[in-house]
Amino acid sequence: MNLTLRRLRFLMRWVVFYNARLVWLCLRLPRRHSNAALSSVADERRRRAQLALARVSGDCASVCADCGNCCLESVDRFTPFDRVVRTESDSPAPSWDRRIYSVPWMIYNSVRHGVQRLSPGSKKRPAPACPHLTPRGCGLSIEERPMICVSWFCPRTVFAMSERTLAARERPLLIIETLHRHALEAACGSSDHSS
Repeated sequence: MNLTLRRLRFLMRWVVFYNARLVWLCLRLPRRHSNAALSSVADERRRRAQLALARVSGDCASVCADCGNCCLESVDRFTPFDRVVRTESDSPAPSWDRRIYSVPWMIYNSVRHGVQRLSPGSKKRPAPACPHLTPRGCGLSIEERPMICVSWFCPRTVFAMSERTLAARERPLLIIETLHRHALEAACGSSDHSS
C-alpha cells in the first residue's frame, strides 16, 4: 500500500469524517419531514456531482466490481436525504421507508467492511439484496443512484485511486456533503412548521 499524505488526508476526510458526519446528520433528522424539499436546482447539482464522480472513477471501478459487497447489503440505499433533494425535481421519487439504514448498523457495517476490505477474505457472496443490482452491475444510471452509493469509499478503493483522481473527487464530494446538510435543514424546518 502506498500511503501518501494526500491519500491519508482523503481517507480521514472522506472515509472517516464524512461518514461520521453523515451519522450525526442522520441522528438529527426529525422522524417526520414529509413536507421537506429543496429546489430543483439542488437536484441538478446532485446529478452533476454524481456524473463528475463517475468520470473520475476509472481507478477504482475494477476494485468495486471485484468486491461488490456494498450492493449486497439488505438495506434501502435511498435515504430521506435523497427524497428531500429530489422532491421538486423530475427524478423518480426514491423509496424512503427507513432512515439512512440505521445508525448502529451503519457504524457496525462501516467497521466490518473496513476490516474485510483491508484483508483478503472469502469471495463467497450472498444473493443480491439491492433491487437495482443486475448481472451487469447497477441498473440505475449514475445520476439516478442514491447519493450514498456514489459518495461512499472504502479503504481499498482509496488505495486503488491515483493521486490525481483523489484530488478530482474532492469538489463533487463537497457538493454532495453540502446537499446532505441542506436536506437536514429543510427537514428540520418543515418539521418545525408542521408541529
